[in-house]
Amino acid sequence: MSNNNQEPDNLESVFKQKRFLRTKVRQALKAMDPSLRTREDDIVQSKVLEAPWFKSSKRLCAYISCSVLREVDTSKLLYQILHNSSSAPDGSMPQTAIKLYVPRVEDKNSNMRMFNISHMDDLVANSMNILEPASVDAEGNEREDVMHANDPVDLFILPGLAFDRSGKRLGRGGGYYDTFLKKYRELAKEKDWRQPLFVALSYSVQIMDEEVIPITPNDVLVDALVLPTGVIPITSAAFERMKL
Repeated sequence: MSNNNQEPDNLESVFKQKRFLRTKVRQALKAMDPSLRTREDDIVQSKVLEAPWFKSSKRLCAYISCSVLREVDTSKLLYQILHNSSSAPDGSMPQTAIKLYVPRVEDKNSNMRMFNISHMDDLVANSMNILEPASVDAEGNEREDVMHANDPVDLFILPGLAFDRSGKRLGRGGGYYDTFLKKYRELAKEKDWRQPLFVALSYSVQIMDEEVIPITPNDVLVDALVLPTGVIPITSAAFERMKL
């Protein structure tokens, strides 16, 4: 129980370390050569697209990359997923149809939802010019919320500011992903579903030495990392399903 009741002074120290590390990583990302960034974007996405654990996933949650935030690009991944989820000319859905859910920030209190989309046209820019799904489609129908879906998600493709090889993830400070991932894990446990894989995409400059990233009990660790140098499975679930 003590892990869930860290002393206030200790928590403040952790938050201070996180703020310092965020500033440091943002500076490194800003200084990254654009040609290197493009090259790493392409390599990371190619490694995901070629991976059996990606190809076998039928239901995925993925972030919409934002260049202003200097996140690893996901445009090729999203295109491939949506291409495989599109209907045939006769309107029927292919047997191998894939479902994609993408994030929508609901408020400033770490609440985020994931909605199903079928096309990139389903996205609209929010007040920060970040693409998100509208809660209803062009016909006015409510989009499927992944928390109300009948089937489990196989894979989450996650962003972040910094990571280490033990699975620690440093976000941007809003707590949106940690809050959502915890809720989804609880849902999967209640439904007796297999837990999804949490896989983060990272540039080389975002990888920290172990013990550098401080964590609190609210921080969710990732199962695997995809870097320009390769895929790093971390948890036993990742080793089993990635079969590396």
